[in-house]
Order: sequence, then C-alpha cells, then structure tokens
Amino acid sequence: MIINLYKTKLLQQPKLTIKEVVKIISKELGIGQRTAQLTIAEYKNEKTVRSPNKTKIRATFKEKIDDFERDAIRRKVHEFWFRKQLPTLDKILIAVNEDPDLNTYKRSTLHLIVRDLNFVYVKRGRNSALIEREDIVLWRTKYIEDIRKYRSQGRTIYYLDETWVNAGDCNERIWQDNTVTSHREAFVCGLSTGAPNPTAKGKRLIVVHIGSEEGFVDGGLLVFESKKGSADYHEEMNGDVFFGWLKGVIPLLKDNSVIVMDNAPYHSTKSEKCPTLGWKKGEIENWLEEKGEQFERPMNKVRLMDIVNRIKPQFNTYVVDEYVKTKNMMV
Repeated sequence: MIINLYKTKLLQQPKLTIKEVVKIISKELGIGQRTAQLTIAEYKNEKTVRSPNKTKIRATFKEKIDDFERDAIRRKVHEFWFRKQLPTLDKILIAVNEDPDLNTYKRSTLHLIVRDLNFVYVKRGRNSALIEREDIVLWRTKYIEDIRKYRSQGRTIYYLDETWVNAGDCNERIWQDNTVTSHREAFVCGLSTGAPNPTAKGKRLIVVHIGSEEGFVDGGLLVFESKKGSADYHEEMNGDVFFGWLKGVIPLLKDNSVIVMDNAPYHSTKSEKCPTLGWKKGEIENWLEEKGEQFERPMNKVRLMDIVNRIKPQFNTYVVDEYVKTKNMMV
C-alpha cells in the first residue's frame, strides 16, 4: 500500500522530493513518517518489500482455562480443608497435576490461577484450629447416608428454613468511590469510605419458606413483620408460629416425602417434657408412676434419674415429627 501510493504520487507530481512524499503518505495512510521512509528505502534498494513480522498474541492463563477447570481447581483447594489439612501451593500443584481430568500446570501459572480465584495467602495465627466434635461428624455422615437412601427410593425431599430481611438491605447496587482506598486516605481527604453496612435498624421482615429441587412450594411462603428489636430473628419465631405454618404447608407437599430442617428450638418442641435434675423429687416420682415404672421407696433423686434416663428414649419425641408421621411424611 505504501509503495503503490508512493508510485502514484511520483507519477502525479514528479518534482516532489522524497521528504515531501513521505509526509503525504504518512498523512493519508495514518502511519508514521519513519515507517513510510524505511519502506520506500527498502523498495529502492531491493526492488521489493518484505511483509512486517506479525506480533504473536499469546493467550493469557485466564483464556487457557474454562469455567469447569477453574471450579475443579477451587474444589481441590477446599478438599484440603475438608480433610483438616492446610493447603499450600506445592500441595495444590501436586493434587491438580495428578488429576488426569485436569491440565498440567507450572507452579508459577497455578499461583496466578489460585490468586485469580480470589484465594489469598495470609499469615496463619498461632491459636489452635477448631476441630469438629465426633458426634457432629457422625451426625453429618448419617444425614448424607439417609438422603442418598431417600433419593434412591424416589422420595421428594423438601428443605425449609427461616431468615430475616432488613429494610436497609433493599438496594443491591450503590455508587462507590474507588479512588478512596483506605480509611486513612478518607480521613485525610475529608471523605467517607462509602456506604456503611446495614445497621439492622428499622423494620424487619421474617421470612419462612420451603422448597425442593423443583423450586419453592406455591403457597408455602410466610412473611411477617418482626415486633421486637432483637437482631436475632430466632427470638421472634416460636414453636406455635412455626407449627401453625407447617400444618398449612403439609397439604401442599407430595405424599411420602421427606422434610429437612435444622434443629432450631422452635423446630424441636418436645411432645412431652422429661424429668431433669432440676425437677423436684416428688415430680420425678409422679412421672415415673405415670409411665408404669415401679421403684423402691425411699429412693434418692440420682437413682430416680437413672431410671428416667433408661426409659426416656421411649418418650423423647417431638411435636413436629409426630404430626408429620400422621401425614405419611417424615422429618
């Protein structure tokens, strides 16, 4: 293109100097005068012009991995935490490169990927790590086994829970000044650090809902305004409110289904209170007699409670569980 325009200009205006032609070509083609001058000089000396070297655009590490690969690497990191191990870059590198379904990476590349996944390398405190109690581990294991069994049976599994919505949490997006990078800078410049987090002041709505893999259950939503100023919505909920809502929801659920919920106090209202050491001795004796238990008199409270603890599992039932059973469902 440069040479063609150069020849055209010389034919039109033979008296133009090289310097003038270079200026005209630079202006019309929008290229630098130096580029035009070197190209013309090469043509005059060699009677030809070589194509310029094309700069090879290398793909970045972000372009080399897809969402599946990114998610798989993220899970590799979390697997260390699940095993109560501390993930280091070298450990992650070995785990990723040993997986036949994943690409093989250099340490430097994996470091960039891990950083891009928003993992941060922080100094670990000297305090001892919290270890889960064995009963919690067993509880979770049994839950997973039961869920797998119910799914294999084709039973519909519903999940329910409660939360609260504060009036100050309505706006999802706000303007933020990205030029303010620290509290000190904001103080020196007389600026703010942006909108504060919701204060939990003002009106609060308590929300209860239930759903399955098919989505939320139509008619299962309960929303009411909290009347208390407590930041914990659990204080507003109680066994009567929850049980009343559940009785209205049960007819909307499929037969022989399973309901999953946590052990919040209002989910776990006992059908009958069992004696504790806080009960009076006479009250414990009356409870045992009502259950048909025979015992020698006199007997101290500790021995009475030993009998209670032996038979208590027979009567340690929950209002919600027993009601749901009558509807051919289970919790």
